[in-house]
Amino acid sequence: MSEESVVADLELGSWAPPTSRRSRRYVGATARDRIARELRSQILMGELKPGDRIDLDLLAKEYGVSRTPIREACLALAHDKLVKMAPRTGVSVIGVSVLDLKDNFALMAMLAGRAASWAALRASPEDLAEITACRDEVKAAVAAGRSPSAANYDFHRRINRASRSPRLAVLIAQTAGLFPDNFFESIPAQIPCSLSDHDAIVDALERQDAESAGELSEAHFQQAAQLLDKHIERRWMPPISHPQRSIAE
Repeated sequence: MSEESVVADLELGSWAPPTSRRSRRYVGATARDRIARELRSQILMGELKPGDRIDLDLLAKEYGVSRTPIREACLALAHDKLVKMAPRTGVSVIGVSVLDLKDNFALMAMLAGRAASWAALRASPEDLAEITACRDEVKAAVAAGRSPSAANYDFHRRINRASRSPRLAVLIAQTAGLFPDNFFESIPAQIPCSLSDHDAIVDALERQDAESAGELSEAHFQQAAQLLDKHIERRWMPPISHPQRSIAE
């Protein structure tokens, strides 16, 4: 994927996390992309564990599509080393280690901090207005009892865009591949922290305080990482002791 295509995707906002397994909202995404993202989240959150088998026919029926987009989604996950595809045994989950997820969150925290730091110096008044509006949308979603995932994604996406760094956008997009889409649904304890963190980040951006904006954004992701660590470690079993089961179970 080229830098231009990644930046275009980040700016157009073609991605929005699902609010539930049966209510999927990925504006402009293909069936393959929708399915790959949801399966990726299930793997990263420990819902699908190493050794679990993915039944293509059952998934095709559940999503109301042919086997083709299901297979293409699994090929994308195989490219990311999250699943293994074999002629006789079909598709089975490889997963990632808890250490990989921790490392990935650490990298995301550093990149998000750098993006916010640069955004504090480079953001236009229009950028700041959009970031503030996204912050307010997160609050509105929480107050209305809706999932804040899509609004939260847009908040951080607009900060990343305001950094005016195509190369940084590419690195963030690569790292985001191991970031679960359904984070807030799985770890609702992060929501109050996000609301207060967002206020502080917006304030730092408006003051053009690059140091504070960077530190606040990095700490914001580090706190999320700690909550995810606890969630993953509670749910995951050592691969050697986990029997195979079907995704349909």
